Amino acid sequence: MISLDFLEKVEVFQDLDDGQLAAVQTCCQEAEFRRGDMLFAAGEKTTCLWVVVEGQVHLREESQEASDLMGGAISSLSEGLVFGWSSLVRPHKYRLSAHCASRSCKVLKIDQGYLTKHFEKDAKMGYAVMSRLLSIIGSRFYQLQDEVIRRRGEEAMTRW
Repeated sequence: MISLDFLEKVEVFQDLDDGQLAAVQTCCQEAEFRRGDMLFAAGEKTTCLWVVVEGQVHLREESQEASDLMGGAISSLSEGLVFGWSSLVRPHKYRLSAHCASRSCKVLKIDQGYLTKHFEKDAKMGYAVMSRLLSIIGSRFYQLQDEVIRRRGEEAMTRW
């Protein structure tokens, strides 16, 4: 079972008290993957919010156009970082594919159904998690935007 000490370091759960973290703990299942394994595919129905425990996970857009533009991984995630946030947002389908990028990786799968039931029972918990999640999504969007601009700039400079 994952420890409360680990959960309180997870970016999306940092504002929760021990009772709320214990509630999250009941929704967690650990899973391990090897390099290249797909954790989930774009377009699949979401069932879990995910957290990297050990190793590295890459999020990818599988289309050729996106792969050409971004060179493969759109985002690289390591310990304590959350992904699969579309499990908490309609239409509840993964927009990107997730792959184990290190020799092995250990992740938490946090059941979306149980987690949202806890949010319904404890609105402050739900508000805290969703507020943090919005901040994380915004930050990652800006990082992606900056990376696209940087790569397009490099591309333009090499064409001169």
